[in-house]
Amino acid sequence: MSDQGELYGDSWILHYILNRMMGNQEMVAIRRKLTLVREHIDNAGKDNVHMIRTGSRAEGASVNGSDDDRMLIDNEVVVICPEQDISTTPDIADKTVFIMRDAHSRPGYVHLELIKGGHCSCKHLCESIVPVGDLMFISSEMYRRSFTDEYSNLFQFTADATGPATTLVNEHTRTGRDMDFVSAFICSSWPREADEWVNRPRLHEWPGKCLIDQIVHDGCYLVPVGDKTSPDPFLQWRISFVTAERKLIHSIGHVQFQVYCLIKYLKKQISTRLKQIYGDADIVSSYVIKTVLFYALEFTPLSFWQEKNLFLCLMLCLNILITWVNAAFCPNYFINTNNMFLGKVHGENQQKLLHILEDLHNMTWGCLSIGTFFKQSIGEYIRRVKHGAWELVLATPARLEREYDLNIIQGTMTINVTATHHKLFKDLGNLLCKSESDMDEYVAYYHMTRALSRKGMETFEKQLPSRGNKDKYNCLRKSKKTMTPFASVCSSPGLLTLATYHYQTGNYNKTLEMCGYVISSWRVCVDHLDDGDEDRYEHLYCGRGYNLLYKCQQAWVTSVKFSETCRLMCPSQLHPELPLTGNCIIPPRPYAIFLSFLCYYDLGDTRRRDAALTQLQTVKNDRSQGVSKWWIVHNILGICYEMIGDKVRALREYTESLGAKVPLQYLNPAKARIQQLKQSHYMEN
Repeated sequence: MSDQGELYGDSWILHYILNRMMGNQEMVAIRRKLTLVREHIDNAGKDNVHMIRTGSRAEGASVNGSDDDRMLIDNEVVVICPEQDISTTPDIADKTVFIMRDAHSRPGYVHLELIKGGHCSCKHLCESIVPVGDLMFISSEMYRRSFTDEYSNLFQFTADATGPATTLVNEHTRTGRDMDFVSAFICSSWPREADEWVNRPRLHEWPGKCLIDQIVHDGCYLVPVGDKTSPDPFLQWRISFVTAERKLIHSIGHVQFQVYCLIKYLKKQISTRLKQIYGDADIVSSYVIKTVLFYALEFTPLSFWQEKNLFLCLMLCLNILITWVNAAFCPNYFINTNNMFLGKVHGENQQKLLHILEDLHNMTWGCLSIGTFFKQSIGEYIRRVKHGAWELVLATPARLEREYDLNIIQGTMTINVTATHHKLFKDLGNLLCKSESDMDEYVAYYHMTRALSRKGMETFEKQLPSRGNKDKYNCLRKSKKTMTPFASVCSSPGLLTLATYHYQTGNYNKTLEMCGYVISSWRVCVDHLDDGDEDRYEHLYCGRGYNLLYKCQQAWVTSVKFSETCRLMCPSQLHPELPLTGNCIIPPRPYAIFLSFLCYYDLGDTRRRDAALTQLQTVKNDRSQGVSKWWIVHNILGICYEMIGDKVRALREYTESLGAKVPLQYLNPAKARIQQLKQSHYMEN
């Protein structure tokens, strides 16, 4: 290995490279905070199911391939430990209660015996209860299969099941990334299998007692997967500590987190080589890598984890992994008698993995120069910086500001408020009052006004049942009043939602004024960034002292969303695009032009109507808001052609819409539109 001075210097360069590639300490903190805010908003007012975000993105990492996964907690089910007294367990009156029983397998897996039936509204639950003698148990295999089948039916494709997870591939997600969903039950008690973790001697006091107490208080989860090494995993459920793991990752220092990202980077190379050479990439899981880090943190003093020791820290973790592979024993972090290598790392597989790991270790710094996870390897970045390319690691203040803004504003605007529970308003109000930073104030105010706008859309739906004109007028006035604050925060969806209100109430001039503002101004669309948008944004808005709210008002937009629950707000021409499974989502600029077209059409202004249609044809080729990203742009063009009687062009647009290789095609109603168009043509002739 290099002499100490060179080692320290190269480690410092590596530290700064990782800051640029994966985010510095402030950026990681921003991502983590936004994850918790998003989670809180997602769960507001939802009593039956809560969602927990897991994977690398929830931990603060954001590079290509970072996991963006979800755990769905069924709150109508409670699991208790064998020694727990059900009579003293709170809040179980209407819930289904299971008790953990010995599964006669390795530690960490249990059977769940039904001891109290509750309000069984979950189809997966009802279909998965099986009798065993005089007792009733729930089958993890049946439950997982039922959950996966429901997703397959919901999204009209065959979902994959991997372990306890149901996987949606990228074309079926709005993010364009693969996403895992795991359904789970909560246990509010700490399982006795993990008592050793609580009382384990810790020479270096990590994690601290306060964090340990918090983790124990939060309990654990049960996920539907059995022990693959067991002869009968049909009824077995795995104990999961997913929120505890997230708390531990959030508690570590930035250098420690960088080492974690580096080990995961090496894991990608290990998996790639295993697949290329042996055809098996799944010998070492991401959880094993996380476990390596946790034990490394317990074994070493905090003073060791410094920037100058970054590569030594990586080698320490690699040595731990090599030791475990050599022994064919990887202790689970919380249940250390559970060997996570059981059934995987033995015989030929063990030798394969050991050979690759020892090769990486012997390469020293060269281990960072392999693989294709990044366009250029980390080792190549280090080489370039050592030859003078310091711009790769030393960003200007304006560039850092741009990157913070992108993470904060994109992370905030892509959160969809689907519920307007009173607790959400209360919590957002408290966050706004307690805000101590520009980010806190922006996030709280944005979501508060967005929730109000959503409330206004819900109020708009109540106008039909109103008994008289006065009630209808009051309803519409209240709707407009609650939508207006969000219109001042962002032009889309805020201003365009208010413009839609004016269109639906016949105020076409106001609608056209608002749409014209959106159409005529340059904006960054957070859904899909166009090449050059970030550079232009940095030039116009960074380094000038603007706060986040002003930047959002002036420079950022996201898609307009209409849901089935707010059907009246959505223009009737788009009702076929309202899927029962989610929202009708339209990019802002095409929607503003489309709404203008509808106004001119209703006004009988054919000249301006045709001009709007020409604009829509032009925006079709927009790289971030056109048909290369959104099939719905084809559809709204087809709708316009239908309205003016050009059925040939309408048919062409719907056909191209079906053929577009973009996400969420399963929600596209173009096929039904084609059939309806052909049928009307047949009847006319």
